[in-house]
Amino acid sequence: MNTKYKLLTSATLALALSAGTVHAEGFFSNLFGGSKSGADLESLLENVPADTAYLIANKEPIPDKVMDVQMKRGQDMLAMLTESDGFKQAAIDGKGPGKFFSAFLEEYGSAITSGKIEDIGLSKKAHSVIYGYDMMPVMRLGVADQEKLMAMIKRAEEKSSFKVDFSKCGDFDCFEATDPKGQMAIAAVFLKDQLAVSAFSSDKKEALKKHLMGEAKPSSSYTVANWDSFLKENNYPGYGDGFLNLKSAFAFAKPLILQNAKGSMDDKSLNGCVAVAENHIDNMPEIVFGTKTLETAVIDYELLFKTSAVVSTALQTLANDTNIPQRTDGAIFDFGVNINFPKMRDALTKYTSFLIKSGEDNKCPAIKAQDIRKSMGGMAMVMNMGLSQFNSVYASVSDIELDKRMQPKKIDAVISLGSNDPAGLIAMAGMMAPPLLSLKIPDDGSVTKLPDGLIPKRGGPQPDIFLSRTEKAINIFVGNDKPSLKAHDNKIPEISFSSMDLQGYLKTLAGIMEAMPEAVKNSGDMPDMAMLKKIGEAGGKMFSTTSADKRGLAINYHIEY
Repeated sequence: MNTKYKLLTSATLALALSAGTVHAEGFFSNLFGGSKSGADLESLLENVPADTAYLIANKEPIPDKVMDVQMKRGQDMLAMLTESDGFKQAAIDGKGPGKFFSAFLEEYGSAITSGKIEDIGLSKKAHSVIYGYDMMPVMRLGVADQEKLMAMIKRAEEKSSFKVDFSKCGDFDCFEATDPKGQMAIAAVFLKDQLAVSAFSSDKKEALKKHLMGEAKPSSSYTVANWDSFLKENNYPGYGDGFLNLKSAFAFAKPLILQNAKGSMDDKSLNGCVAVAENHIDNMPEIVFGTKTLETAVIDYELLFKTSAVVSTALQTLANDTNIPQRTDGAIFDFGVNINFPKMRDALTKYTSFLIKSGEDNKCPAIKAQDIRKSMGGMAMVMNMGLSQFNSVYASVSDIELDKRMQPKKIDAVISLGSNDPAGLIAMAGMMAPPLLSLKIPDDGSVTKLPDGLIPKRGGPQPDIFLSRTEKAINIFVGNDKPSLKAHDNKIPEISFSSMDLQGYLKTLAGIMEAMPEAVKNSGDMPDMAMLKKIGEAGGKMFSTTSADKRGLAINYHIEY
């Protein structure tokens, strides 16, 4: 990639992050703010086409107390980065654009860590939007003081002895870089109260540059009223939200698809297969996402795949009402699925019929009905015979320690199998391991140790394994500590679940790194453990849950700091 292109891409990211925090988990919530510094939302939205295929924006400012906490996390992370040996060495060894960017990030980091971001012309709560203009991505970021921002760039130039080649886009300062093959370019235009950035293909260069300068506004623009309707429809407070309209995106992409696929089949067949794709998009026309809760210690975020009524009805049958009955207390990470496999079989059977009919109606030769029916038959057999015994599968890891030979000397993990007939599952397992049938496993949840030698060793030490049984689950404990299980109750049926304790995960990773042979640790390829520790301290616990309702398939993220 061209070095100037790399430079501007990195600089653009840094500028975008100035609107919030560099903390990845809170990215969407903290990228957008909302204040009177720089361009207001209305003036930014007037550049967005009313039929844009995608848009991310904000309506409400991030609460000051939340911004203060997130900025502190960003300050700690950025200070750690700029003070690291790797960053300092890169600044010494760097040449040209790389050396400039090191100086630029140093200036930016100094403003962040000192709490004086306004001194470089930016705002902690700047309005910003990202949208599609003829499908090309455009970002507009409110700038409080353009002269201060340009002065910071000038200081970075002087420190690095590298001249950034600015040019003029109309009356505005701008920067432009093109990849070595000349196919893609990126441009940044410094307007009076905003920075406009876009990446575009060479054939769209002039049109996009005019749009960035404000000379080519859309014939019909998105409005604040449009955005208010979007927020109300999805019940989002407005801290940072967006959508991807798949129907609009496909309409833009369709001519390109037809052009690129020419020669692979005749025009009639090609149009028929494209029609099949359109039938699918009719059943999932839009993806929306937004912040639901934004507090100093909690962030809730939703990713929603909107579907047709027929699809949403089928999706709502996939989860068992029982959910995953138990979870580990204090896991580093865990995950689980809670699927009614007979209902999934029925849903897949209906989808198979839809796919075959769509292929036949549109005469798409790529849809081979006989092959699809054969595959579905095999899948239905698996679900009927084996998987139908399970309501849920859950696994968690609470601790891992390795010795100098990189063999596990400690593992604390749990696997929980939800079933309406736990005793039946044990009997099935006994067909493969007959000694299991002689085990006395009470149904009150008490733990029974698996006899030594029941599971053949595969080299290295083998941790102890314990079993317990409840009314709705069989639990398999690996390791002596046997992490405690707590009952889980959620009124919303969950299709899947996962969580990660970032601090606990990085602490465990540090322990694994410490156990590595000295030759590996001294190889220079080891990560900076101090920085990883800092990341862990700034991070929190992240939970995600997948469920379905009348709107479609929803993935909800919950972050606790």
